[in-house]
Amino acid sequence: MTASGDKAPPEAEPSTGLGRRPSRPAVLLGPWLVALMGCELLTLFADSSVAERITEILLLGVPLLGWRRLRLREAYLLCLCGLLLLLALLYDPQPWELALHGLDRAGFLAAFILLMGLLREGGITSPAVLQCGTYVTQQPPQWRFLAVFLGSHFFSVLINLGSLSLLAPIIQRGVRGDDKQREDLDEIALVRERRQLSALLRGFAWFLLWAPTAVTQAILPTLIPGVDPGRVLIIGGLLSLVMLAVSWGEDALRWYPLRRRLRASGQLPQRQNLPLPRGALLRLAAVSALLFGLTLLFTRWGEVLLVGGVMLAAPAVLLVWVFLQQMERGVLARLAGTLQRLGEVTGTGLPSFLREAVSLACAGFIGTVAAALVPAEQVASALSVQDLPGWAFLSLLSLFVWLGGQVALSPITTAVFLGSLVAELGPVPADPSMIVLAIAAGCAICTLGAPFASGTLMLARASGYSGVELTWKWNSAYTLGSMAVLAVFYALLT
Repeated sequence: MTASGDKAPPEAEPSTGLGRRPSRPAVLLGPWLVALMGCELLTLFADSSVAERITEILLLGVPLLGWRRLRLREAYLLCLCGLLLLLALLYDPQPWELALHGLDRAGFLAAFILLMGLLREGGITSPAVLQCGTYVTQQPPQWRFLAVFLGSHFFSVLINLGSLSLLAPIIQRGVRGDDKQREDLDEIALVRERRQLSALLRGFAWFLLWAPTAVTQAILPTLIPGVDPGRVLIIGGLLSLVMLAVSWGEDALRWYPLRRRLRASGQLPQRQNLPLPRGALLRLAAVSALLFGLTLLFTRWGEVLLVGGVMLAAPAVLLVWVFLQQMERGVLARLAGTLQRLGEVTGTGLPSFLREAVSLACAGFIGTVAAALVPAEQVASALSVQDLPGWAFLSLLSLFVWLGGQVALSPITTAVFLGSLVAELGPVPADPSMIVLAIAAGCAICTLGAPFASGTLMLARASGYSGVELTWKWNSAYTLGSMAVLAVFYALLT
């Protein structure tokens, strides 16, 4: 590998385990998804009603074109969308207007996750990503949890859900080698794998609090009027640091007896001196700077929310990132290699995100329509919302998202529902930015404490552990402790 960031060797991509790739390119589905993303960007930046209507039509065609790739969860969500549409026709005075509103939100979420998927496509062929991921997971025992948490957090900002399927196989290769299975591991190896996978999931979960590339920050500020994105970013970033400390402390306390026993028996693994991959870190820093620089530029130019800027920046970053991975080749070969890679992204990369796109689109539609069908005034009166202390109201929002996850509702479905409902409740005892933060924190808690969240399911597919093991079995105590910490944090802020 060279400092210029040449293209990854053939074995690099399989080793990352990033997503399932179909054996044949999706000839029509890929371009269809590209058209969907393009029309949504036109809707955001040109305020085009024609593009908005085309987006809705394209969105309705997505599950029809890709039905062979969908599974039981997506079928269940699509049926739930149909049921809510029927209820809207029966009970809402303007059902078709409500349905179009739900479709608009669904199209936005689907386009968002697909555009963030482009960043993952740049990452899976990047030697810098592979090198930095390997460095993070091979840190000495006393720093490994912290390194994996921070690595997961950083990669989540850069490549979203791809961070889980990137780092999980690297972690398992470091623990198991090339041929060991789970049943062949001894106690030390099993604990090492469990700690790193837990750190990986936690690092991903808490990025949902603040990062503009997180789906929570993409949708929640559009639901609740008066949100200050800068305040959410700063307070959310601070809270994620608090939860980093809580995570690290909980891990140290949980495994302290084992560490003491291993030290006494002389079995404690020795510290390794690993060279810092400076070149790889600099290349990733440059990609990150490009992403956030373009995001700010497009946000100001288009006078849109920060999430709109990051959506438009993603295709540009992918193009530059892929081009730079061809640097050791001639100019014409570099261009040809870039075009070939973009063709692969269209034919196989984007369709591999179909299930996530359909799930998020359904979440947007379900949350929007369900919130409109709920009598907001009666709910506010029954709960005495105005009389609740601010910290209690915020804690209930986080708790409700987590409870939704226990009955197989994805956190973003519940988040859209709550965001839409809160906007109709009237006066509430918390400001809009704190409400967004509390719902986003609920999504993080749900990712850690419910086996049906998208992040949990992604890590389960990548690691071979079940969602129940990753959440209820490994993180139940941590989840409850985190909710207590959140309540204290809300009390201090309100």
